[in-house]
Amino acid sequence: MAAANLTTKDVARLLLVSEATVKRWADEGLLLPQKTVGGHRRFSIQSVARLRREQGIAPAAQSPTKRVRKKTLPGRLPSADNFSDVLLSGNEAEATAQLIDAYLQSHALTTLFDTTITKAMHRVGDLWFNGTITIADEHLATRVMLCALQKLRSIVVPRQATGLKAVSCGIEGDLHELPIHLAEIVFESEGWDISNLGPNTPLFTLRDMVAQKKPDLVCISARSIVDLDRATTEYAQLRRIIEKINGTTVLGGEAFRDSNLRQRFPAEFYAQSFEGLSTFVKELARKR
Repeated sequence: MAAANLTTKDVARLLLVSEATVKRWADEGLLLPQKTVGGHRRFSIQSVARLRREQGIAPAAQSPTKRVRKKTLPGRLPSADNFSDVLLSGNEAEATAQLIDAYLQSHALTTLFDTTITKAMHRVGDLWFNGTITIADEHLATRVMLCALQKLRSIVVPRQATGLKAVSCGIEGDLHELPIHLAEIVFESEGWDISNLGPNTPLFTLRDMVAQKKPDLVCISARSIVDLDRATTEYAQLRRIIEKINGTTVLGGEAFRDSNLRQRFPAEFYAQSFEGLSTFVKELARKR
C-alpha cells in the first residue's frame, strides 16, 4: 500500500474543490483517510484516483466549488511553455498541482518528464542565455521545479520491488541536479532501490562506493565534463570495478551524446530520454 501523504489541502487543490468538500467526502466514506499521530487526515494517491474514477471528478478546468458528475477523458499534459511560466512565477503550489494532476490522469511519468519538465527547463535555460531573464529568475524556477518534483515523488506508486540496487550521480564539475532526481524517480517507480549521490560527484568517490555497496547498476549524468583527461582515467578505474561485480553502466546527459566521448566512456546504455531509461531498466530487471 502506498503511503498516505496528501493533506486535505493537497486533495482540494488537485480536485479543484474546497477543503470543506474534501472533509465532507471523507466523512461520507468517499475518501478514506489515514490519521497522523496528531490526528490530521492524510490521503493516498489511490483513494484520490478511485474517487475521480467512481464519482467522475473532472480534471482542472472547472470551478473550485463544483463537483462534476460527467466522466472525462484524460486531459493534455501541461505544455512546456505554460509550465515554464509557472516555474518562473515562483508558484510552487501550481507547479506541484500540474505535475500531480497529470499523474492522477494516468499519464506516464516518463512522458511527463520528457515532454513537460525537460522541455520547460530547456526553455528557462534559453531565456537566461538570451538575456530575457536573470540568473536569479533561473535559480527560482529550478528551486520551484525541484520542490514540486519531490512532492510528486512522494505519491508515486512503485511497481513490485525487483530486489535490484542502483547508484546515480552527476559527474564532478556538473552542478545540474534535476536529471539525477528525474532518473531517481524512474528507478523507484520501476521497483529499484536507488541511492542518489547528487551532482558534482568525483568518480574516484563513486568507485569506492561501488566497490563497497556492489550495486547492480551505476547511472551517471553529465551535461559537460570539466577535466576530460582525469575523468577518463577515473572512469576507466570505475568501469573495472563495475565489470568485476557484474554490474551495468548507464550514462546520460548532453555530454554523452558526443560519439567521441562515448569512445572514452564506454557503457551498456546511453540514455537519451527518460522513456528510454525506463525501458532499459525494465528489460534489465526482467533478465535478472
